[in-house]
Amino acid sequence: MRHWILLFATLMVTACGLNSDSTPFLVTLTPSATSAGVAATTETTTTPELIPATPFTTISPTTAPAPVATQPPAPPTEVPPTPEPTKDPWPPPRESPGASKMGIHVLFNDNPNVMEFTRRVKPRVIKAVDNHGFLADVKQVSPQTVTIGRYSNVPNRDVLDGKDRSQYPSPADFARDFINHFLSEYRANPAVDYWEGWNEFPPNTPDQWQWYAAFEAERACQMQALGLKAAVGGFSAGKPEYPDIAYFLPAVEAAQRCGGILTLHEYSSPTMDYGFNGGIPNAVHVDNAGALTLRYRYWYEGYLKPGGLVVPLVISEAGVDAGAGAGCPQNTGGNGWFACTKDWAAMDRFKDKPAWQAYMEQLVWYDSELRKDDYVIGFTLFTAGTSVNPNWRTFDINEMLIPMAAYMASQ
Repeated sequence: MRHWILLFATLMVTACGLNSDSTPFLVTLTPSATSAGVAATTETTTTPELIPATPFTTISPTTAPAPVATQPPAPPTEVPPTPEPTKDPWPPPRESPGASKMGIHVLFNDNPNVMEFTRRVKPRVIKAVDNHGFLADVKQVSPQTVTIGRYSNVPNRDVLDGKDRSQYPSPADFARDFINHFLSEYRANPAVDYWEGWNEFPPNTPDQWQWYAAFEAERACQMQALGLKAAVGGFSAGKPEYPDIAYFLPAVEAAQRCGGILTLHEYSSPTMDYGFNGGIPNAVHVDNAGALTLRYRYWYEGYLKPGGLVVPLVISEAGVDAGAGAGCPQNTGGNGWFACTKDWAAMDRFKDKPAWQAYMEQLVWYDSELRKDDYVIGFTLFTAGTSVNPNWRTFDINEMLIPMAAYMASQ
């Protein structure tokens, strides 16, 4: 019996491919370790590692486990990529103009922000100089926006120079010739609501004031007869002096009678509220009027309201100009708002604020004041569209249009 047991054991070992002198091993390949998510910087050769196997065991047929049914692996599911979040710094579009009276002055429609600003907030007023074609697009997306146009190359601006009153041309004839000079352009740009004439014309004597008032009166009513509308005035910041306003009243009366409006420019520095409540020479006292910005209140409170001549008003240029007011001692170059940013940084009121935010706070103050006067249509901040005109680069507001829109949408 012992002989048969030894023979059986020998056959079993031989059948399993092992001899009685060997030690059984399992061979596994262990890759060289690298940190998670970090690629190895040198090539590593994989070394086999010998791991002792579990000793051989004979399993009796009567104790073998029944086979377990397994499901085939599910096919991999393709996961769609995660969409990029929407990045839109602009506010949602308004349906119509809001309470804000902010608007923009445009030299060239050279930046997509100009029209995006218009689409989003529907400003109350936009002014264009020399390039008026885009105002048709403005009217398409914002029909209620008031549009103002002006040409810079005007004829015979020196017509009064070196002459006395007897040598002045007839205001009516001169107005007719002026209109005819631009009439084809006026006709080609029907999206312009009001056309300005001379820009910042400076009468110096009573005779010049009276002639200019008569010219502007004629221009307003002759344009109405042609189906057009005029904006009269166009005076620079700090003009006119209070007594001179009386000379211009005939032009204001004609604008009221012939469907026109009044335009003025208001700038100051180092901030827009410089000169506020400071008074002007020879004027009646007016609360909350300014020597530069909000100067128009002297016109309306001292002359136009008492005379029944409250015509609509647009401040057709506005902003910070280092050439108006006290100036900016730390001027970084030019006259625009960029020139005054170091001065703002030194002020406690703007401490630690970026330049655009300091300017925005000044614009909000100015807007809040204009909103108190129902005869004010709005103001156009000078200026967008400066890419081809380096003379105005320090006034550039292209990058201000998004924060302006955010504020306007909230009003």
